Amino acid sequence: MKKIILLSLILIPCTMLLAVFDDYQPSARARGMGGAFTSVANDVNTIFFNPAGLADSEYEAKFGFAQLNGEKFTEYKTAALAAKLPRRFGTLGLGIRMLDVDYEDYTLYGEQVWTLSHAFALQKDIHSTINFGYNVNYHNLSFDDDDESDDAFSFDLGATALLHMRTKLGFAVTNLGKAKMGFENQIDLPSKLALGISYIPYDGVTTSIEVKKDFAEETEFMGGVEAQLFPPLYLRFGVHQNPALYSAGATFVLEGISLDYAFTYHTVLNPTHYLNLGYKF
Repeated sequence: MKKIILLSLILIPCTMLLAVFDDYQPSARARGMGGAFTSVANDVNTIFFNPAGLADSEYEAKFGFAQLNGEKFTEYKTAALAAKLPRRFGTLGLGIRMLDVDYEDYTLYGEQVWTLSHAFALQKDIHSTINFGYNVNYHNLSFDDDDESDDAFSFDLGATALLHMRTKLGFAVTNLGKAKMGFENQIDLPSKLALGISYIPYDGVTTSIEVKKDFAEETEFMGGVEAQLFPPLYLRFGVHQNPALYSAGATFVLEGISLDYAFTYHTVLNPTHYLNLGYKF
């Protein structure tokens, strides 16, 4: 037990550098573009960035895995599912994010976020499309060694506007109700406002820039580009400021199955490899 307590004191603060329930970039594709995904928002992982983008999905699933900053004791697992509803009721989505800090057979620390998402088109014609979406999130925080846990609910909103099939604007706000968690000293879960714009200069090429503001104090700037080299293969690159990150990634698509990979270089911490496996039904 003393060994477990000692390891908890060492390992848990390492993950806390990322902050409790912070934005762990659950999409390899978004990570490859430096995180500038709020306006791109056109696959099922948009649940975690801008729920409005879900309106453009039909039936899709993606599963992800990463060991954050290359640390074997941290496992970050994600799943996202989308299903088109009948008529004009939009699209329903379900997302799961799980972060575990493990030692041998013990899970010293765990975060789980379960997300129910819904999105629909507010207006659609041959020139433009405006989508709106929202998330209901259930957060759970647990420590295995003493069986303590806490939970909370939060809400997100998002919108996208596609103009003339080339330019797309995105807006998203997370944790609208300023949910808090904690045992003795409660802390606010991250609340962020994101604004982004993406542009398609040529067919198969997407550029995106974004600014994200933490309601507490931090402001993040990010940008990225995605290019289709030939039908099955996409390459992407991105940068992120505060913290300083440099990313690259690729996607291979075959018969509805997609494999997304991203590599993120951190100027201080170890690099991270991200993987997503997806399928469009």
